[in-house]
Amino acid sequence: MKSILILLHCQSNTGYAIGPLEKTFYDMAGELCDHDSSRIHFAYPSMSKGPSPTLPADFTQYAIIDTARTDAEHGLAAEHYIRDHDIDTIFGFDQPVHLPIYRYFRRGGVRHFISYWGAPMSSMNNWAIRFVKRIGVRLRKLGPDHYIFESRGMGELAIKGRGIPSLRVSIVPLGVDAVRFRPEPRDERYVYEQMAIPRQRRIFFYSGHMEPRKGVAVIMSAANRLSESREQDDWHILLCGNKGDESLQYEQMLTAEARARVTFAGYRSDLEILCRGCYAAMIMSTGWDSFPRTGMEVQASGLPLIVSNLRGINESVQDGVTGLILKAGDRDALAGAMRRLLDDRAWRDQLSRRARLRIETDFTIDKQLSTLIKVVRHIVL
Repeated sequence: MKSILILLHCQSNTGYAIGPLEKTFYDMAGELCDHDSSRIHFAYPSMSKGPSPTLPADFTQYAIIDTARTDAEHGLAAEHYIRDHDIDTIFGFDQPVHLPIYRYFRRGGVRHFISYWGAPMSSMNNWAIRFVKRIGVRLRKLGPDHYIFESRGMGELAIKGRGIPSLRVSIVPLGVDAVRFRPEPRDERYVYEQMAIPRQRRIFFYSGHMEPRKGVAVIMSAANRLSESREQDDWHILLCGNKGDESLQYEQMLTAEARARVTFAGYRSDLEILCRGCYAAMIMSTGWDSFPRTGMEVQASGLPLIVSNLRGINESVQDGVTGLILKAGDRDALAGAMRRLLDDRAWRDQLSRRARLRIETDFTIDKQLSTLIKVVRHIVL
């Protein structure tokens, strides 16, 4: 490898989810380039928000490359940047099979093109559609040579949905910061004081986007169910990630009794501290989901995780061992799972210990980084 370009599809300094990946990609590039930072480049469609704070402060080798643009002027500028900096490898984030700008990459001297996906690139298709897509992949030779996914489910969708040959697909599980997200020190006062939640209530935690596919409506329905059937005032639901008035549509779904036990906390930068005082976590997606980082972070914090039985996200939990896997959209099952966790503290604590141990064993950032380096080195050498 001469030099590597880390190519992102989103603007720089996007925020929480992308930042840890940027650092991991940078560390990977450093190992592959013998720790010679002059051979590492990052590219974004826009840098209007400034560089990512997760990258070194003295790193300056940034380029503006918008893969969505189709004009020749932009393509030629990307080609010249690649040639001028002797870049022979591109490691792209969520780069699809074909885009017009890819021909400029290849003309500039790119020999290896790897696409790392943090989301599904296709839905499942029957054999006929898959055959047609596979032919399209073979004909479009300018795009990525290899695809990396964070879960087996996402890899299977690439193969059985998009027609990517299995030999061009690798799985590198997502890793999380198990030092930052940890069960101890367990100061429960923080979350209760910050959120003004009565101390007798055990907190069920959600963090993520608020679009319909994330299943926040299912959580609201489960809250209504639980408030109707449970006399004890011993539970509360805390949701983080809402911006602006995103929570209003969900708050309107709640009964008056349930509303008193649900808090929307907005976008927070102290999730690792909040988690330590919570009781369990949930991600009840109803549409597609992948292998969300928050699901692994809450388990690193010692929280049993309840998830929907959807491809990809269901790999984040060992059912009955580190958490629970429920039918997507089933509010009664969610309310029942919450009730069971509340009524059996010993079982909850057992799930908690096993969740933390699984993260420490299989899903740390160091484990992700070492696997990523091994996979990429095999591809480019």
